[in-house]
Amino acid sequence: MMLGAGLLAVAACDSAKPDAAEAKGKAAATRDWTTMIVATPEGGVRMGNPDAKVKLVEYASFTCTHCRDFHLEASAKLKDGLVKAGRVSYEYRPFMLNGVDIVVAQIAKCQPANQFFVWADQLYRNHDAWVLPFTRIDPATIARVQALPQAQQLSAYAAAGQFDAWAKVRGVTKAKFDQCLADQGAFQRLQAAAQAGQEQFNISATPTFIINGTRADGVFNWATLEPKIMEALK
Repeated sequence: MMLGAGLLAVAACDSAKPDAAEAKGKAAATRDWTTMIVATPEGGVRMGNPDAKVKLVEYASFTCTHCRDFHLEASAKLKDGLVKAGRVSYEYRPFMLNGVDIVVAQIAKCQPANQFFVWADQLYRNHDAWVLPFTRIDPATIARVQALPQAQQLSAYAAAGQFDAWAKVRGVTKAKFDQCLADQGAFQRLQAAAQAGQEQFNISATPTFIINGTRADGVFNWATLEPKIMEALK
């Protein structure tokens, strides 16, 4: 955060250090931290104060109905309350359970970082509308897709599930859509990040929550997560 010359001058005076610290604390408290969104080296996207006392990570699948339910129940409470105030940072790390997850996560991660949570919100709020066409893909189409060169398979599978049309309504052109899904580097990074999370935290289901680097066991919804966050904030 850029500070004005006056604040810099005050901060340089030893006798004024408590006031400078207090001013910094007030600035952090009044800032809307939900506007601070960055991609992380671990393959996720983080919203919030990087110096928040509680750092919450969610490993989640876009096709997972439990993840959808958590998002719809907790999004406003978590982001508009704790994250916005700078007390908690929230990082979403895609965890792929199936081929549809790979398609959707790769398209979502292909957007600018500051648009990722907009996409996540749309995906969860319209969950059934875009998942259902994938369930109707027939075996012959699956076989045809699998016979294609690897760089073309995701795009063909997504088109068979009509996800290209869903994305087009949200501003993703066909050319951009195909380009995102043909990016083998992005595909490998997604897979590597999920594998690293699985190895580090022994993830076997979604959603899985990590609080300050430790897996929160027995947590599957906001009612079970909130008490653990509040305990960590003490």
